[in-house]
Amino acid sequence: MRIASIVGPFLFVALALCQDSAHPAPNDSHSLITAISVAEAGDGVDVEVTFTQPVQPEVQKLEHPDRLVLDFPGCQLEHPAQHLAVNRGDVRAVRADNFNVTPPIARVVIDLKSPQRDEENFVGNKLVIKVTPVRSAATAANNPPANTQPIAHPPAQAPPRVSEVAPRKTTVQPMSQPSRAAPVQPQAYALLAKAQALTISDLEPLEAKAQSGDPEAETTLGLAYHAGLLLKVNDAEALRLVKDAANRGFPAAAQAMGIFCQLGVGMAPDKTQAISWYTKAAQHGSTEAATSLALMYSTGDGIQRDPDKAVTWFRSAAELGDATAQLNLAALYHRGAGVPQDDAQAVLWLTKAADQGLLPAMLELGAWDLHHGANVDGAIGWFKKAADHGDASAQAALGDIFVDAKFGRLNYGEAVDWYRKAAEQGNRVGQLGLGMRYLMGQGVPRDPEEARRWLTPAADQGQPEAQLVLAKLLQAGDGGPVDLESAAKYLELAANIGVTEAQYRLGLLLKARGNASDRIAAYKWLVLAEPSVRESAAAAKELRKSLNPSEVAQAERDIDNWRSAHKAPH
Repeated sequence: MRIASIVGPFLFVALALCQDSAHPAPNDSHSLITAISVAEAGDGVDVEVTFTQPVQPEVQKLEHPDRLVLDFPGCQLEHPAQHLAVNRGDVRAVRADNFNVTPPIARVVIDLKSPQRDEENFVGNKLVIKVTPVRSAATAANNPPANTQPIAHPPAQAPPRVSEVAPRKTTVQPMSQPSRAAPVQPQAYALLAKAQALTISDLEPLEAKAQSGDPEAETTLGLAYHAGLLLKVNDAEALRLVKDAANRGFPAAAQAMGIFCQLGVGMAPDKTQAISWYTKAAQHGSTEAATSLALMYSTGDGIQRDPDKAVTWFRSAAELGDATAQLNLAALYHRGAGVPQDDAQAVLWLTKAADQGLLPAMLELGAWDLHHGANVDGAIGWFKKAADHGDASAQAALGDIFVDAKFGRLNYGEAVDWYRKAAEQGNRVGQLGLGMRYLMGQGVPRDPEEARRWLTPAADQGQPEAQLVLAKLLQAGDGGPVDLESAAKYLELAANIGVTEAQYRLGLLLKARGNASDRIAAYKWLVLAEPSVRESAAAAKELRKSLNPSEVAQAERDIDNWRSAHKAPH
């Protein structure tokens, strides 16, 4: 992978390596990096770089996002564009590429989850970079630093990220150099959540800080004006405050400006400006902004679709830990859009997103394991994780697994438990599953009345199987009184979706009524059911004898119209 240019604020740390046998002096002769590997070491991680000839690195510690950058003058990679997904301890990944050709410079980047202590030592032709948490440093052993707030990822229910547009080369405003102890700057959705949680007592000090030019306060206050929970909605003032902070280089404000420009907050929508602001924020480490850019490229919102650029920005955010970007990158690998089709990579990125608690990723992995990976236990594991977060679709999926003998986990009692959880949340698959268990007496005593109670909301939500089964109960008077009108209603709903048994049953029900309009409709449904229901052809043939030529012609027009409307797309 190409290593991106490093922009934004950072702390520079020059390591004065001792000039002795264990620490070689700079070497002007051409050297090659032949291998890079990663190994766990105690509470940290060792990154090992092997050379043909040792080269002293120039080391920088960068923030927003945290990473360790090692440049090796007079050196090139034997195998350039390397990427190792690590995710061990506080190390996310190791990337390496040839940073410069003339003069030759190789670059190795260690992506971190938080600031780390690093120590470099040569062992022969191998440089060992020991990365350990700051708390493990000897000088801090007895005085661990106070806990710092981790970067907040946008919640799953956050507003949809913007479509994608080509990242541009923009002039980024210089940012103030943060002190070593400065907290990591939040992203826009974290500040929006902060703005929505403001109390009256928070407003006066926040306004004072904003008036003094504090960019985070300006951005938070602007978002409070936009959210309108504590202050009167004032998008013009929101735009003024956020733009002022963005123009002075505050990344979260630049991201918020991208959102404002894209959606037209306090202004007419301007996708070009949205792209420009998102790019500035993304270049300074905003994974949310990078994801927004990727989505714009992926969907063609405000710019021509470009799967390659979508992949670039999704990967940029995904490698920094953005779960939404990881999910979208997985989708691109699965489709082969902008990257070679690669389901192994798709599963890799889905797993990273799922491990961060992203429900859609858990559901995708569960479905993949069940239907493609032949890993029923793996599917159950992922669905249970999603179900434990309260996801009704995962709860219903577990019910389906435990009632289907082909999966080898038959357990009607457990199925009933999961179906009930989903059904009580209004999930139609859960309602169908629970209703069927009551109807068939599986895991619970048979109770047709209770079956009706659960099948009815599923049928009303458009579940075809529930519509058919409920209609049968209504016709038979099982679990309650006979209700042919309601039965006909549910049969027609299922028939119009193409359920051939419902078409056949509806044809028979209408045929029994005997009036002309019902006979025409009955003939239509019986003919449509013929390919799948053997008895339907004979019933249609018998009914046709009672129709006059104009009624037959009308029925045949209705049949043609239905087939035309339900023709499968090419």
